[in-house]
Amino acid sequence: MNSTGILSIAVRGARRHGDVLDGGAIDGAALGGLIGLALIVLAALGAIVLIVAALVQVAQAVHLSEPARTRWVLTVVFAPVFGALAWFAVGNRLQVG
Repeated sequence: MNSTGILSIAVRGARRHGDVLDGGAIDGAALGGLIGLALIVLAALGAIVLIVAALVQVAQAVHLSEPARTRWVLTVVFAPVFGALAWFAVGNRLQVG
């Protein structure tokens, strides 16, 4: 089931049961779906921020030669989360010479 389906089920469930203050509520499955969807969206946004930050730092790193910079960019692009984490763990600390 896609995210739109989960959201529409939750909204239909809320409309069918009435207002929460009137005793109606969203059932547990719909609420779990909404929480799961929110967590997936937050994780995706976090990964995007991590990848963009890594690419910006690679581009601004003065200690990298052009071939090394190209390898790091390709690593972050083709293995996004792993490449970004590797950059922050290892690549940002490397000093040439």
